[in-house]
Amino acid sequence: MVLRLSLSLGLFIGSLAAGWWFHRRGWLNELRASQLVRIIVQVSSPIVLCALFWQMDLRDLETWLLPLLGLVISLAALIPAYFYCRHSPLSSPQSGSFLTCALFSNVGYLGAFVAFALYGELAYGWCMLYLLFFTPCFYTLGFWIAARYGHPQSASKMGIAFKDQLRLYPFLGMLAGFGLNLANVPRPAGVEGLNHLLIPLNTALYLVAIGSQILFESPLPWRHPCLTMSAIKFIYSPMVAYVLLRLLNVSGPMRSVILLEASMPVAVSPLVLPLLFGLDRSMANALWLWTTVLSIPYLLLLIRFLEK
Repeated sequence: MVLRLSLSLGLFIGSLAAGWWFHRRGWLNELRASQLVRIIVQVSSPIVLCALFWQMDLRDLETWLLPLLGLVISLAALIPAYFYCRHSPLSSPQSGSFLTCALFSNVGYLGAFVAFALYGELAYGWCMLYLLFFTPCFYTLGFWIAARYGHPQSASKMGIAFKDQLRLYPFLGMLAGFGLNLANVPRPAGVEGLNHLLIPLNTALYLVAIGSQILFESPLPWRHPCLTMSAIKFIYSPMVAYVLLRLLNVSGPMRSVILLEASMPVAVSPLVLPLLFGLDRSMANALWLWTTVLSIPYLLLLIRFLEK
């Protein structure tokens, strides 16, 4: 368990650090990072998504409850985020960064592996179901918000290289997987082995591309948005999850896992959206860095609460 958790966290931190180092050495500039993201989105992501959705048990109610809860809790975070943007002097690109950071939390790289360390493999499986909504939501609603608030006409080289139609590739992969699943076409045994290779490779390359563009600047100039985002991530979203779990009468370890996932900091994925759609890159980085650092003592307190 410890080895698997360490390797997973090592992949997350190591890939981001490698991307940052490649950028510092001049090996991975913005244009090359955009080309790397393009390959991931066009080639490996559709294959991975097709294989995943091909294997899902679409007839199990629990399969739909967990991603539905994940989606509702994430969408609920847009309500306070939207009102904050409306009543604060943020520019349109800054509002786009704030909204996308509010929408997406680190339910995979951080949340799933913390749950695995605490509750074992079953909890990790629940987390994988919980975050099923993430990728479809990222490539649809996340991209729409970023395009709505961004400045595509003045976007970076990465944004220019990333054409609008590219978002269709992952979506087509998901549709293909659903179609094969509903048609009861048996998935070849070798596909599982292929996904075991592509998922970590896909993740590592994506994090390398993001890491090459991360700005490790002080978040203090953005302290007010960071404090507001912290309240959304660590107070509001867990409260929404708690109310939903009470209404649905969910208890036991699954309740703890969902509360844990609802308490995660800003995800890594929104950091690529400023590069694609001209959102505010400095704000997105500050929100991610601030909430990620704050999540460490916060999670120590939350875990004690969940154990009661």
